[in-house]
Amino acid sequence: MTNEEAKFILSAYRPNGSDSGDAAFGDALRIAGEDPLLGAWFARSRGHDAAISEKLRQIAPPPGLREAILAGARASDPRGGSGMGWGWIAGLAAAAALAIGVFSMRAPVRPGAGTEGFAGFAVNDMVSETHGGKGEPAGALVATLQTAGARMPDASQIDFERLRDTGCRTLSFQGHPVLEVCFVRDGSLFHLYMTPREPSRGAPAQGPSYVTLAAGAAALWSDSRFDYAVASTAGVGAIRRLL
Repeated sequence: MTNEEAKFILSAYRPNGSDSGDAAFGDALRIAGEDPLLGAWFARSRGHDAAISEKLRQIAPPPGLREAILAGARASDPRGGSGMGWGWIAGLAAAAALAIGVFSMRAPVRPGAGTEGFAGFAVNDMVSETHGGKGEPAGALVATLQTAGARMPDASQIDFERLRDTGCRTLSFQGHPVLEVCFVRDGSLFHLYMTPREPSRGAPAQGPSYVTLAAGAAALWSDSRFDYAVASTAGVGAIRRLL
């Protein structure tokens, strides 16, 4: 089975994990567990599907819709009567489509100043689908981050220059270099961003602080040398468990 075939099969996997025992997904799940890139895609896909499901659950059907559908003839009566006709059904379908469309667009947030702006930067970049990077130091850091129970790194574990110079993905935020690494933990994809601390950027984070935005969530914190952000579509709860 190729990765593309595995993706096709996993596209039908329900985000709540209820298909984990279905033999139809067995080979595709095994490949996703062995291939980091496919695993990262699968985690991102499940997060996206879960968010769409949540949006759909928030859509309340109009009162009496169920009865109108079961009534059949009354619901399809072109003369209307009670007004509970197919127009309501079409409206509900349109609302569902709108919810999916709005989420899929993933409108970017507007970064502000200081560390809060760094959260917006992290979430905007997280949904950009342009991730990558290479190099042995980056690979070693990712392996550490993917270890169950591992905490996020601190300044003593980050060789910023070596990570940057050996191919770690490098960005820029307000004129400052930022490094990003992606890792999967407990089936969810996370993006860790690190940038050298600059006092002029604003007040340092007080421990970890959490931000929830339209496209995902992020945690922010600082140590003696760096500002950090970790972003994910898996939600604040999943991010808290990393810290």
